[in-house]
Amino acid sequence: MLDFDAEEVTAYLHQHIPVTRAMQIQVLPESKDALKLSAKLGPNLNHQETAFGGSIASLGILAGWTLIHLRLRSDGCRYKIVIQKSEMEFLKPIESDFLGECPFPDGQIWEQFYSGLQRKGRARVELQSRVTRDDEVAAVIKGTFVAKRLESA
Repeated sequence: MLDFDAEEVTAYLHQHIPVTRAMQIQVLPESKDALKLSAKLGPNLNHQETAFGGSIASLGILAGWTLIHLRLRSDGCRYKIVIQKSEMEFLKPIESDFLGECPFPDGQIWEQFYSGLQRKGRARVELQSRVTRDDEVAAVIKGTFVAKRLESA
């Protein structure tokens, strides 16, 4: 479980990752098992009147990035977090507003990532996000994220 203010995190994303504002992405309130984001269909339409594949991918990647960002910001250090590799499978077209969710990694995976980050100043973690519409999985995104500890200012 993460402790955060959804509106504050949404504002952070809109300020620091401008495409999130254009996509009308919102961070949803805390969930006990996953970090969840929502996106409106309107600003993410393609020529087929369904969600644009790039928007779907962005939402899934952003769910993983935001989960890591929120988990790491609690320790008081500054980190640079990037996606290194992603793989996506589109399962169904999205014809309505949609959600991206990244389940919290199990304790052992997170501990291995975090301890490596503290020891070496850099670590990788693989997360898998789902993009859903009307409670059906429409896409699955596997991503390898890299975090690097930054020197304090």
